[in-house]
Amino acid sequence: MKLMPLSDRSLNFLALGEANNKNANSCDLLILDGQYDMNVLASSVDEIARTHPVLQSRIVRKGLRYYWQYEASLYPSKLFLDWSECYSDVDQWHKALRQYAIDNPIDPFVGSPLQFVYVRYNHLSAILFLSSHAASDARSGYILFEQLHSILTKQAIPNVDNSFCEDHLVFDRVKLKALLKAGRGLAVEMFKPRVKLPITDTHNWSVDYCDFGLKATKSLTKWAKHHQVSVNVALNYVLNKALNKGAKYTIIETISIRGIAKQDLASAYNNLIMPFGSEVGGDSCWVKAYQARLQNLKLEGYKVHQAEQRIQSCSINLMPKFALGSLVKCYKYMFLRGNVILSNLGRLEFDLSYIGEHKIVDIYNFSVPLPPAGLALVVSTYKERLRISFAHRSENIEPIIKAIKHELRVLNE
Repeated sequence: MKLMPLSDRSLNFLALGEANNKNANSCDLLILDGQYDMNVLASSVDEIARTHPVLQSRIVRKGLRYYWQYEASLYPSKLFLDWSECYSDVDQWHKALRQYAIDNPIDPFVGSPLQFVYVRYNHLSAILFLSSHAASDARSGYILFEQLHSILTKQAIPNVDNSFCEDHLVFDRVKLKALLKAGRGLAVEMFKPRVKLPITDTHNWSVDYCDFGLKATKSLTKWAKHHQVSVNVALNYVLNKALNKGAKYTIIETISIRGIAKQDLASAYNNLIMPFGSEVGGDSCWVKAYQARLQNLKLEGYKVHQAEQRIQSCSINLMPKFALGSLVKCYKYMFLRGNVILSNLGRLEFDLSYIGEHKIVDIYNFSVPLPPAGLALVVSTYKERLRISFAHRSENIEPIIKAIKHELRVLNE
């Protein structure tokens, strides 16, 4: 049995999940017009798993470290359901699919961090790759869908995943200078005021989803071009107006680190994202300052956040599983200032219209709202349509969706 230390990123999401009623689920949901034989899908998932060692691993604790323990006989669990008689229309079925991902947490200590769920509904069917965020990011599921399509169409799939190794073999080592800067930054964060959105917390989780369409994408692109900023900045400008009427607040974002790796991670299934906090809104200069911050993050700024994760991971490794929730509560009280998480995937690196012979009706990613989030947004464009999933604990997200639609409509007026 091969042991591989959890990366700083995986450790952070492991701890967050333990503090979130042991739920750190991320879900990639795909709806098909048509259905497949369950045995074909099951064997395809096993073939895919053999190309990603983390999918044949479980988390164990040995000494003062958490490890992925690889077992060649371990495969993702599979569940096949038929809900054709359970719901009166497609919208109810679609909502129930999202709720399933919320209500069924994956425990990476018990088995594979991935579960495959296939649900039929009349002539439609849904594929859910439900995973622990300790092992995946918002790009991971799309990689599995691509591999599934290749297998179903008798094409070869990549069989090397370069991410299942110690971090220093894939990324530059964390330097002392970055650690010192990160330590100073965390100390400063302890004394900053909390700037949060007034989001009602009912402790009842749900996920809503909205396709804002082609016009929304064009509107964001036009505004970004006019103001000479990225579309990501334009998106946060709209969200700031919709969520907080232009006033300042802190948003927790994620950045993919696949592009800064020393090895090719294009086909890697793993947690390869780094969270960071940004202040958006307020005075008229914030847009340019935010644009400059994002540009710096991609060049050198990410190293400080990498060091922050290293500092946090050291304390996580020291804690037994039962104490991780309390550790996160301490970090949340001392350092975390926002309660909105934004994962912006941008234009999906996913150009498929079919999985095998069946047409894709819709495809998107969402995650449970991990602490300190009261609202977790995952944004992407697929075939140039802007889509957002909203994971939240509030009673009704409709006012936020209406506000975003309004701001997109008047953005270039």
